[in-house]
Amino acid sequence: MLTNYIKIALRNLWQNRLLSGINVLGLSVGLACVVVLVLFAQKCLTWDQFHTKLDRLYYIQTTNADGQTYNQTVYPMLDQLLRDYPEIETGTHIQGWNQPWIQYGDKSVQHRTAYVDSTFFDVFTFALKSGNPATALHSKQSIVLSENVAQNLFGDVEPVGKTVILDDKTPYTVTGVLDKIPSNSSQQFEVLLPAANLMDNPDFRAGADWYNTFASVFIILKTGTDKARLEAKLPQLVKRHFSADAQNQRLALGAYKDFIHVENPSFSGLINGALIIAAFLLLIIGINMVNLNTASALPRAKEVAVRQVVGATRQLVLNQFWVESGLVVLISLVLSWLFANYYLIPGFNQMRDGRMQLDITLADDYPTILTVLGVALAVALVAGTYPALYLMGLNVTDSVKGKISASPQKGRLRQNGLIVLQFTLAIIFMLGTIGMREQIQYMKQADLGYDTANLIVFKTDLAYRNEAAALSQGRLILDKLSQNPNVVSFTSSEVTPVGYRNDFNSYYPEGEEVRKVHIRHVSGAVGYTETYRIPLIEGRNFSDATPADSATNAVVINESAMRAFGWKTAVGKRLRQQNNTQVYTVIGVTKDYHYLSLKDKVEPLVQWYPGRQNLSRFLTVRLTDQAKAPALIRELETAFKKIPARRSLSYVYISDELAKNYQAIDNIWRMIGFVTLVAILIACAGIFGLISLVAKRRTKEIGVRKVLGASILSITTLLSSDFLKLVALAILIASPIGWWLGGKMLNYFAYHTAIQWWYIALAGLLAVTIALMSVVFQAVKAAMANPVKSLRTE
Repeated sequence: MLTNYIKIALRNLWQNRLLSGINVLGLSVGLACVVVLVLFAQKCLTWDQFHTKLDRLYYIQTTNADGQTYNQTVYPMLDQLLRDYPEIETGTHIQGWNQPWIQYGDKSVQHRTAYVDSTFFDVFTFALKSGNPATALHSKQSIVLSENVAQNLFGDVEPVGKTVILDDKTPYTVTGVLDKIPSNSSQQFEVLLPAANLMDNPDFRAGADWYNTFASVFIILKTGTDKARLEAKLPQLVKRHFSADAQNQRLALGAYKDFIHVENPSFSGLINGALIIAAFLLLIIGINMVNLNTASALPRAKEVAVRQVVGATRQLVLNQFWVESGLVVLISLVLSWLFANYYLIPGFNQMRDGRMQLDITLADDYPTILTVLGVALAVALVAGTYPALYLMGLNVTDSVKGKISASPQKGRLRQNGLIVLQFTLAIIFMLGTIGMREQIQYMKQADLGYDTANLIVFKTDLAYRNEAAALSQGRLILDKLSQNPNVVSFTSSEVTPVGYRNDFNSYYPEGEEVRKVHIRHVSGAVGYTETYRIPLIEGRNFSDATPADSATNAVVINESAMRAFGWKTAVGKRLRQQNNTQVYTVIGVTKDYHYLSLKDKVEPLVQWYPGRQNLSRFLTVRLTDQAKAPALIRELETAFKKIPARRSLSYVYISDELAKNYQAIDNIWRMIGFVTLVAILIACAGIFGLISLVAKRRTKEIGVRKVLGASILSITTLLSSDFLKLVALAILIASPIGWWLGGKMLNYFAYHTAIQWWYIALAGLLAVTIALMSVVFQAVKAAMANPVKSLRTE
């Protein structure tokens, strides 16, 4: 019986090969997009879920007096917790500090490094390809490498037991090689070093007190521990150990399974967005297949009626239609898998640029595979069931006589409703795409508060082998640069306005401790405001020619900081930093400028005097003309080659660096744009197939109209007007929904544009134009057919 079903199905699919081709194409591309979206959502939903002790794994959160919460605490916290609270089984730091150079023979590499405790592998489930996780970090001179780093240093030689030199001075023994870390892990690193080494560093030790909040602490609770009861004891720990200026801090235990959501508040939105888009796309695909299958099934009303007359049961008729839908879906699944695996997933990974990468394997990604198979099966069942039940519901006598030539009113209304829904979803996608594109353009063209023209930034943190020699030669380079006629100004700084670090503290006007303001603070730079042309509201910038800047601990604040302190003028005002006896004097106030992307609000900022200008991480040069850049690049490359260093001088144009700030958003726009294109093409392909059926069923009517003098234009209008009315109705429905959803989407950005009326007009025009092209092609083809042949049909 199954063989017979398949034979009949293949024959029917071939007879309706245009519609079958449209179905397969729409399903293939649509399901490929769904595969990627569901796979992305699955990877995100299983983020950090591979740790075996996840249900007992927590991290320490700190909330300050201003209500701001950080996923960090003071560095001594871990040891104190392990001493005072037997409910805690074990714990570890994961501390960033520096990235030492690792040397073996003539090879020297630098990679992302995390300082952790000897218990690290008892807390987190990261596998080792070689080495013993129980002892890998017990010695202060041990080091664990990723497979990539080990391959770079040792090739195919077994690394465990080998000795490497860190920063040209300290020998370490390789005690383990990490297995590949899952891309959906919050913790990503290439090198592990014992955290005990950090306390040997005077700079680190100075900040590792009971005030500075910068340490990431993770703990495992013993089985059966009441997390809430343990959390209730933490205020006493603060009272006993924290410094006087930090007594107002509150501690909490955050579940590690939620760590990624707290670190990235937009994470849940990405997951929901991916699943909603996948659901909408599936709805469009399903509507398309149901409509085309129902329309193409009408000529088979006589076949179904005859089957019923000769005794075929409802189940047998359903089986036939299910087999036909199943074949279409099966072919589409194979094609969608190939399209997703060899085109969409590699393209997605390229856009992610090193962040979470997608790959699909049966062992790890069976939830995605089963989900897509289940969805495909559901589409096949619905697309097969609906037309079968519809045809079996017609009058058997009329069907046997062949009197059913067009869909009755009820069926036509249902079909039209599905077309409207399909285009409504597609137009909403289009509105979202246009809105996102305009937001990106707005951010790229917005006034940032500084001048980006003719600026080039050199990365001068080159890991110098001799710091004293680098300091001396660096000053000579800067002196020579100041004499270059093509250089307007320059500044050597720790940061650039492309993105400041998340480094905060509380400041208050001297003598007014109650007026504390939580402020981002960074090292300033001589020539910074002049080079970037950041306007000063009052006062001046730092100057090496003004000894008082060093003596008075001068600071420059921004406009938001001045407002936060409630000042109308700030120059000469004195500030104190919490937990610091030092007094700072305000010498200047800058106009607010965007030191982060426009996604984030400009916050209060303090820049302190860094001392005499020397080489820092970045050297920013403003040129008289961008055309002078190649000559300057060659000059500086030659000069820096004379300083022994592990890295070569590199440079970027500030405009290129700014573009990177919006790369992730730009990639989201590209993905939404691609899905929108797929959605609109599937919708139009469905109309294309439907009008071809309409034209085929009305062949004789068209022939009669032509004989009676109807023009090609009038016949084309007759055939296409009903479909275009449906698209117009979809535009009316989609416009308010798209406007509301678009506004919600744009509110994610601190500085954003608004959904304009022309977004809706453009989306509607595009929808009508694309639909018109689909409809008119078939309508004109039918209108131009030979009326003699048309009258001989039926």
